[in-house]
Amino acid sequence: MDSATHHCLMQNVLSSLVLRPFRLTLQVLMCFGLLALGLSGFAIANTNTTEHNEFDWYATLEQNIRTASWRQLSSLEEQIEQHQEHPLHAYLLRAKINRNFTYANRREVEQFLNDYDGMPVVSGMRKRWLKYLAGKNHFHSLARNYRDGMGAELTCHYLRHQIKQVDDPEPYIQQVTGLWLHGKSQPDNCDPLFWLWRKAGYLTPELAFTRISMAAKQGERKLVTYLKRFLPTEQQYLANAWLAVMGNKNQANVSRLFPLKHPDQEAEILVWAIEKLAWQSPLKAVDAYNKWNEKSVFSVPQQHVLRRAISLSMTIDDLPEALTWLNKANVAGVNDDVVQWHIAYLLRSESWQEILTVINQAPDALQQEDFFRYWQARAYEGLGQSEQAITVYQALAQERHYYGFVASARLNQAPTFGHEPAQRNAEVINAVALHPAAVRAKAFWTLQNYTQARREWRYLLSQLSTEEVTQAGILAHEWGWHSRAIVSFAQSGYWDDVERRFPLAHASQFEIAAHEHGISQPLAMAIARRESSFMSDAVSTAGATGLMQVLPSTARYLSKHRVSRNTLFQPQANVGYGAQYLRYLTDKLGNNDVLISASYNAGWRKVLAWLPEDSTVPMDIWIENIPYRETRDYVKAVMAYREIYAMQLNTPSPFFASLLGASAPTYNQIEAYMSGGEGETCAATC
Repeated sequence: MDSATHHCLMQNVLSSLVLRPFRLTLQVLMCFGLLALGLSGFAIANTNTTEHNEFDWYATLEQNIRTASWRQLSSLEEQIEQHQEHPLHAYLLRAKINRNFTYANRREVEQFLNDYDGMPVVSGMRKRWLKYLAGKNHFHSLARNYRDGMGAELTCHYLRHQIKQVDDPEPYIQQVTGLWLHGKSQPDNCDPLFWLWRKAGYLTPELAFTRISMAAKQGERKLVTYLKRFLPTEQQYLANAWLAVMGNKNQANVSRLFPLKHPDQEAEILVWAIEKLAWQSPLKAVDAYNKWNEKSVFSVPQQHVLRRAISLSMTIDDLPEALTWLNKANVAGVNDDVVQWHIAYLLRSESWQEILTVINQAPDALQQEDFFRYWQARAYEGLGQSEQAITVYQALAQERHYYGFVASARLNQAPTFGHEPAQRNAEVINAVALHPAAVRAKAFWTLQNYTQARREWRYLLSQLSTEEVTQAGILAHEWGWHSRAIVSFAQSGYWDDVERRFPLAHASQFEIAAHEHGISQPLAMAIARRESSFMSDAVSTAGATGLMQVLPSTARYLSKHRVSRNTLFQPQANVGYGAQYLRYLTDKLGNNDVLISASYNAGWRKVLAWLPEDSTVPMDIWIENIPYRETRDYVKAVMAYREIYAMQLNTPSPFFASLLGASAPTYNQIEAYMSGGEGETCAATC
């Protein structure tokens, strides 16, 4: 080390007394001349070929480490050592350790785990090491390396080992209760531990019934049958009752299953069964509820649960008894969604006075929410109380969300976007950019290892103050890493930087695709923002992929040939298929962005089923009566995002103004439109 570098390091070690930890690392990086590698421009540069080449050395070396022969691997150690001061060095070490992940190499493995504990580079590695040790019966090492939250199997290995090592095993045996109370069968290696726990007297009838209930609610019939033996003989009928209602919710009506010998436990079973029954057949649920409620079986909270399920199920099915049950359910202490559905049901008949009454009876905090304020104003307007309506609309119109935009349209004024960009702090941004986690995140993003990049970014944010997280959002936006910019602004709570939170990501691809397929570019970008936050490698649990979360099966249907997931990870292809699907929905449903966005989320066949058969409903009222909460929220968000993107693209949107006088088309209209019978009429009204 030359004298200048030594002097620089000594200065910055002393400065660590007053600087935050990552700032010391930043200064050390600077001392070693890493800025000469191009990191000085790293903070604000966009991805380019030069930048990609900067990290090609890592990709090549890491690949060589993973694939080299043992003889070649030893020769690569010198190259690994040459990069020991680089933030990616730990990943090279990990690759080397993974080649010799053995007990003989335990000192190197465990030193690595301890040196980087809690950092993304060891994500999943400790658990894998513990499983390896357990498989080789090295339980002393397992106990030394164990951490909380490693899962039931490893925890059982750990506790069994500790119990054997200590004079007083009681504290460890007590921890078994949490493992035993689980709705699924636990690993076999836990059985000896459970035996010790039961022998020590911890298993009570109350715990046995609790676990039986947990298992029943998860559909584990075999486990319920097994656990039945741990109940006293005179309580075993409770397990039989659980088994009966698991098979047939109508069994909640069978008196012999519920003799009320243990009413509290029986009530728990009945509440679960009747609640499930309510969503299948609300009228049968009413019979069961009335039968047992007359015998004072249910507590007040349990009554709330059952009345909620019955009333909401009836409301969604539009049964004549719905309003009666909504009135029963909408009492103090009830879930907020009961109040919302009560209003939504009354909206169908535009019963404005009753709506005002329900709103005024709601808790004060609830009345301040956007939904309640908007419908309060609509009720005032419906009752001819214009001044009161305008006052509420004016307050709402100052806010940037679905209801604020609708309120602006009702006042015939431009929407308020409230764009206040976060002020760029160059000093903080440069410091954040040179934080090792940011360097690692950017490197992996450049190398298109997006999963590891996001792990590093998440770790980075955990190390920063709120203001620094906002600046990190600006940094990510400048890099063009839009999904992390959106995440960062959300974490810091800086909501008013509209342009960075709703970026014009891939705008040229969206423009081309929108023009090609004759769809709305703001709508397409709004859907992408809602679906993936512009994360090109996003994959949902259902398999929807990429920016616009296109299913491979949908892409195959549209293109008439197989489309790989890798293709859907490519932004241009994904946007093309997403736009083509929007065209498909437009052809099905007419030029109606509400129905199109609802169909994008839930499927067009479901949306058809939600439409009134032959009577029109104002569109804003229809939106509130979408049965799926996810789809209701989705439609409102996409419509608001659509307005924001229309503003960003300088293409003023008439959507919210047109919403005011619009009605949801009927099922019959859409059927006629799809068959070509009334195409022009439906295109105008749909």
